[in-house]
Amino acid sequence: MEQFLIYAIALTLAVFLLYFVGVAIAPYDPDSVKNDHFECGLPASSEHPRRANYGYFVYAIMFIVADMTGLFFALFVFDTDRRASIVAALFAVAVAIAVTLAMREIQLSRSKGTR
Repeated sequence: MEQFLIYAIALTLAVFLLYFVGVAIAPYDPDSVKNDHFECGLPASSEHPRRANYGYFVYAIMFIVADMTGLFFALFVFDTDRRASIVAALFAVAVAIAVTLAMREIQLSRSKGTR
């Protein structure tokens, strides 16, 4: 416990030290764009807005699914109960089916040209 406390205090001090060093070294030179109020982001660079690439959103959702699946399986790592292993296996099959269907829908929508 004592080592953890020393580590936590040292880590906190290191973060604050790096912050204050960064504040001391960084130049303070605000310009008109930096001081301007951004209510809706930067002004449009063209008359025609660009479409968003939904691949990034799909990637983020897939990452969250994989992350939650890993967390769920981590709960069963040290469990020796056979029933828990069956529940984890059924969950893995359900996630695999869901990911497969989602990827198939994405490929079908891309082949049709709609996003």
